[in-house]
Amino acid sequence: RPTDTLSRDTAAVADTLAAMIKREEEQLTTSSSHEDGYLDPSDPTMITADDRKKLVDWCYHVVDHCQLSRVTVASAMEMVDRFLSITSTSISNSADAAATTVRAVSDEALRDQSKFQLLTVTALYVAIKVNERV
Repeated sequence: RPTDTLSRDTAAVADTLAAMIKREEEQLTTSSSHEDGYLDPSDPTMITADDRKKLVDWCYHVVDHCQLSRVTVASAMEMVDRFLSITSTSISNSADAAATTVRAVSDEALRDQSKFQLLTVTALYVAIKVNERV
């Protein structure tokens, strides 16, 4: 199984993810304008990588306890990341009030620990419903 091979090489995966996070942080800090739809990474209210890691670890504990596939957590976190990556620029051409509301909720989830937890748990629930036979 491909997931067995990936899980055995966790050090390499961790190094790759650390490099990707570092590159992303550098890109964000060199961005000259936060008005262009980018959030300020120096904002102390922002959800951090550690906050995200704690929730990912919790999700893994849940799926392990329920004997579900760990791929389900990856699917859930992809949903979370896609939702949080909605930017003002990606919806600026839309006059739809719902699109503006989605962006506001996304920004709020990035600044409020309980909203971020709710988003993650909801994504995990959806991923379980889609990917698992329970």
